[in-house]
Amino acid sequence: MGAIFDEIIPRENTDCAKYDDRLNRFGRPDILPMWVADMDFRAPDCVREALQELVEHNLFGYHLKTERYYRAIVDWWARRHRYTVDPAGIVFSPGVVPALSHLVQALTAKGDGVILQPPVYHPFFWAVEVNERRLVLNPLVERGGEYAIDFDDLEAKARQAKLLILCTPHNPVGRVWRREELARIADICLRHGVTILSDEIHNDLVYRPLTHVPMASLSPEVERITVTCHAASKTFNIAGLSTAYVMIPGPELQQAFTPVRDALHVEALNPFGLRAMEAAFTRGEPWLETLLEYLAGNYRTLRDYCESQLPRVGMSPLEGTYLAWLDFRRYGFSPEELRDRIIQKAGLALNDGPMFGPGGEGFQRMNLACPRAVLRQALDRLKAALDF
Repeated sequence: MGAIFDEIIPRENTDCAKYDDRLNRFGRPDILPMWVADMDFRAPDCVREALQELVEHNLFGYHLKTERYYRAIVDWWARRHRYTVDPAGIVFSPGVVPALSHLVQALTAKGDGVILQPPVYHPFFWAVEVNERRLVLNPLVERGGEYAIDFDDLEAKARQAKLLILCTPHNPVGRVWRREELARIADICLRHGVTILSDEIHNDLVYRPLTHVPMASLSPEVERITVTCHAASKTFNIAGLSTAYVMIPGPELQQAFTPVRDALHVEALNPFGLRAMEAAFTRGEPWLETLLEYLAGNYRTLRDYCESQLPRVGMSPLEGTYLAWLDFRRYGFSPEELRDRIIQKAGLALNDGPMFGPGGEGFQRMNLACPRAVLRQALDRLKAALDF
């Protein structure tokens, strides 16, 4: 079944952001796109079948979130992550990024401190700054490609903040936080009255033998201060269908979010997203297991290639996500020189490290969710550009 992911599917001229926005974003329409977290794989057949059924019905009016919707989410978390979700706390969102902004509005006031752990997913910064909150940075500590949390610094920063936005698994460094690490974060937040906003959108993309531990699953006390963001989008490559949701188990946090939710009036779920998510969560698990094996193979291909052909390119161990964090600092390029070499010499569209905040200088993020032949082509281009 893994061979299905070897298929190279033309995506140009389909209004696909990953391919058709290359000229606008990178100044060239012909480069190999390995940037935005969007897979070059077809969604599971069960998703296509569910959407085809809706198309054939040919009525696209307002749809309800029925018991099936909530049951699909609850059962998925129980099976995959051994966490019991309260359906009463599930709130639809058009996307995780909008949810971040809405939750920052609901859980903090203007001027409040919000902790981020850079280098980290760049919309986190936007969600804080656009809502006039104060950035409080708890940078990750990197030693030889391995990333860890600076807990002493987090303890100090928690005194200055009302909210921590946690990325788990972490994008872009690929860490899957262990239970003991999450417990230390939770303990600090509980002692200092800091709410946890946990972005767990990549939680289904974790490689064996590791497993994802939901932050809210640690204890009832931690659950009460944790809001979790998730979607079927990254897992099943259906990001364009608006399948995100927020899980707010604590009554106090639900009460805080309700006025913001009501004011925004974003509860109407796209019927295509609804059907796609239900199908994916109820029937897509075999496809996901095969995908994880394929992505692990792509990571091994990247790792082996760098070790043998590009020894000066460092990389963090990829524990979760399909996004590799590549370290080019040994080449001594300035940020501008590195970006130019990647785009103009290698002909690759990657995500530039500095966009992820402090600690991103000298790094590039590469999307590995592509056919292996495409990955090998990208690596050969990279080698040709760096051999000088």
